Amino acid sequence: MNTRLLLARHGHATSGPDHRWTAEDPLTEIGQAQARELGAALAARSDRPDRIVASPAVRAQQTAQACAEALGLEIATEPRLMEFGSGALSPFTLAEMIEEAPYDDIWHPEDSAWDGETIGAFWQRTGEAAEAIWQAGGQPLVVSHAGTIQGLLRWTMAIPPEAPDSFALFVRNASLSEVVVRIDRHGRRRAELHHLGATDFLSTVTEI
Repeated sequence: MNTRLLLARHGHATSGPDHRWTAEDPLTEIGQAQARELGAALAARSDRPDRIVASPAVRAQQTAQACAEALGLEIATEPRLMEFGSGALSPFTLAEMIEEAPYDDIWHPEDSAWDGETIGAFWQRTGEAAEAIWQAGGQPLVVSHAGTIQGLLRWTMAIPPEAPDSFALFVRNASLSEVVVRIDRHGRRRAELHHLGATDFLSTVTEI
């Protein structure tokens, strides 16, 4: 089995330094433009994705919809792709998230977000989502979140959920990462990271 996983982060969806994230946050005008440019870039590929799997969060669904329209595909929603800490309103504003970096205090598997989910449980569910998407085959586009993409990449590198979050991989809004996962002749899963967080197709690049 040789599967190309295209991992896209949603477009820009915040609204100022006093904003607090929720799963219902929609894309901004910039984010909508980014989503359309992402869809156009995917449609121009010779190895276009043949299906789309997306987080249920509004910002991910809207990004996936722009890609679906460009590719002529349907969207399958995968609840396990939801971002870490999205089960409750964030207690931190955008400015506080940047200045205080509260996520830096969440790295051990038993550390939890404000909604009660532990980071270890998050790695477990994102790993299970990655396994299911891979097992389904094809060339999927997976539209989710910055933290979720790190969880998916941990799965490709066979990092167990109980391992600490000892590194971080940041990807910008509407960026595209590419991983090829295959089974070698000994029956072992191998993963190749071809691109991480590409944004060369975007007119406006944003980070948060």
